[in-house]
Amino acid sequence: MSYTIMVIDDEQMILDMLRDQFEMEQYQVITAKSGEEALQKLTQQPDIILLDINMPGMDGFEICRRVREHGSAVPIIMLTAREEEADRVLGLDLGADDYVTKPFLMRELVARVKANIR
Repeated sequence: MSYTIMVIDDEQMILDMLRDQFEMEQYQVITAKSGEEALQKLTQQPDIILLDINMPGMDGFEICRRVREHGSAVPIIMLTAREEEADRVLGLDLGADDYVTKPFLMRELVARVKANIR
């Protein structure tokens, strides 16, 4: 079975790197560079979301809150440079299932994605 992953990040380099990696892992990949774009693309029903926090306009915390507010149980992994305890706790309290800080190890991220989909 092929899974679909949505990657939400305003940095094109990160989007490209993650898209390439997860396509090699046989995932279908949806990308979004803003919160507004991500919310529109959620109709494609991804199996998991990788979500940056620091984005212009709607940040990752707000995206996570809105996804959960609409009743979606899709796993969300926050993938961000923000490593303060308060940010991690807020992300998890808003409904994220996991929290990974940048820089990250790709093999570990892939393993976390697989674990969250299980």
